[in-house]
Amino acid sequence: MTRFILRRLLLLPIALLAINFVAFSYAILAQRVQQSQNPFGSEVDLAAPIMPLYGAYLSNVLTGDWGEMPLVGGVAQTVRAAVFDAAAASLALLALAFLLSLAVGLLLGLTGVRARPPGIKPWLPPVASLGLAAPSFFVGALGIALVLALYLRGGPDAQPILPLTGFGLDLHLVLPVLALALRPTMQIAQTTASVLVDELGKQHVVTARSFGIPWRTIRSKHALRNVLPAVILAVAAALRLMLGELILVEWLFGWPGLGKLLASALLPPTVASVGLLAGATRNFLHPELVAGLLTLFGLFFLLIDLTSSLATLAIDPRLRASLEKSDHV
Repeated sequence: MTRFILRRLLLLPIALLAINFVAFSYAILAQRVQQSQNPFGSEVDLAAPIMPLYGAYLSNVLTGDWGEMPLVGGVAQTVRAAVFDAAAASLALLALAFLLSLAVGLLLGLTGVRARPPGIKPWLPPVASLGLAAPSFFVGALGIALVLALYLRGGPDAQPILPLTGFGLDLHLVLPVLALALRPTMQIAQTTASVLVDELGKQHVVTARSFGIPWRTIRSKHALRNVLPAVILAVAAALRLMLGELILVEWLFGWPGLGKLLASALLPPTVASVGLLAGATRNFLHPELVAGLLTLFGLFFLLIDLTSSLATLAIDPRLRASLEKSDHV
């Protein structure tokens, strides 16, 4: 297990460096394509090699200088400050959505299983299928439509019951959290119920039932302990899904997080302006910003994968034994 941890830790900076280089190079090359197609383009040398540019950028990053954001109204801001501010906003949204998804998903998964005979209760499959079929953008748009419908029915003096856009650690969180949490919740519920039903059909559970051990005890002490590694992997997959959908949710609700900032850096201004992305023109294909954001997203994905792998190894001795055996081969 020690070798496994060391290998993963050694691969982490290599993977992040590769992501950073690809992101920076993409922004430079795409920027050159844009300039070459612009009849009023600048005098930038489109044939300049990328490696010297990336080397200079990387040397600055190693000293803590991630570059400067484009000026807005004469106000200067560093890329690092912009990314960290956006990360704080995104983490608040992600943390609340993840906790809600985890609690409700496990509750639905556990209550959706019957003991005699082992099986999934009839109401869970359609509920889970409906939730999995609804992407976050659709759920968010539906929530906005419902709030607007209630507002229009209230007359000229009515006020929206929930804010539709903007940032705030208050009611502004309701719609983006619900949109972000629905699919991961159903993914956790479906996986939990499936692996639990499979475990309840095994011989050791049948034997425990034959001795008259209560269902609650069997579920908590015999079944759940064995299915916990699979549930942890499902939770990690749900968190990765949530992180991937963050871009659409923040774009839709105007949440000033990493997803919105990344959209302003990757979407052409004519497309980004549809979502009223502040800074869509100035941030578009800014190399230092694109590299910093994609590297941070890559770090999040890699940490989720590493944490879930270590958690399953710590819980399941069978996996540890298999890993140790493969290390000795």
